Amino acid sequence: MTPTAIAIPHMKMHGFAGDHLLERCEDAGCTVDERGNAGCGRLACPSCGFSGSNVSVPAAQDRLAFAECSCGHAWLPEPAVIAA
Repeated sequence: MTPTAIAIPHMKMHGFAGDHLLERCEDAGCTVDERGNAGCGRLACPSCGFSGSNVSVPAAQDRLAFAECSCGHAWLPEPAVIAA
């Protein structure tokens, strides 16, 4: 069986006064890879696609720091690989 890649859309959620607004990234077709890098350059959850205030990354200078999403997913962010 061949593995299939699933494109996770990059989503933004804004919360205000108890309400929430969910919208797609303003960059058309923006998706999140398995390392948590959205196509637009932002850090986003590779599980649900959320970014911004839904994702927290503790400041760690000399050790690995896991990013955590409000959906419950945690991962070790890696820099995006840029093709030459």
